[in-house]
Amino acid sequence: LFTLLGHLDYIRTVQFHPNATQFPWILSASDDQTLRLWDFQKRSCLSVLTGHNHYVMCAAFHPSEDLIVSASLDQTVRVWDTTGLRKKQLGGPAAADQGYPGMTDSNGNRGQSAAAATALNVQAELFGTNDVVVKYVLEGHDRGVNWAAFHPTLPLLASAADDRQVKLWRMSETKAWEVDTLRGHANNVSCCLFHPKQELV
Repeated sequence: LFTLLGHLDYIRTVQFHPNATQFPWILSASDDQTLRLWDFQKRSCLSVLTGHNHYVMCAAFHPSEDLIVSASLDQTVRVWDTTGLRKKQLGGPAAADQGYPGMTDSNGNRGQSAAAATALNVQAELFGTNDVVVKYVLEGHDRGVNWAAFHPTLPLLASAADDRQVKLWRMSETKAWEVDTLRGHANNVSCCLFHPKQELV
């Protein structure tokens, strides 16, 4: 159908937003150390999420909240808050913010001059936009983290890493912390997930 161009290196994972009818978004994680959010209806990049300083091995939407989780070989898991982007997309209070020019119409650019729009576009390409912000940086793995997953209903995360461990993390509104380490793997752990109904990882 079409190609979304922007990443500068291998793409590790992609995912559609769980509510894709209201939010036609795709989330991608790349070896270029960024995550990108795309609008597949407008065929444009909504936001570039920067902060990791090694390959981003995986990224996933929260099933019901305005959150994204990412795992990187920089040994961290990051949780990102997408509330600002959601409000902007729905024309809420954040809609007045200067956003990603790809999201403006071609005849007005929200009143910006073409030069200002181009400058904003370049800035967004290089540094991302403030529509998505880092909420937590989870540190505790001794090697690169290959995977991270949200619990379907509880405020929990699981992460899997090259330190042969799976870690469980708990989130509150203001902070996130490690609650358990699952040991037993004899080599790198490349994936982990929660059972949708039972208390299993």
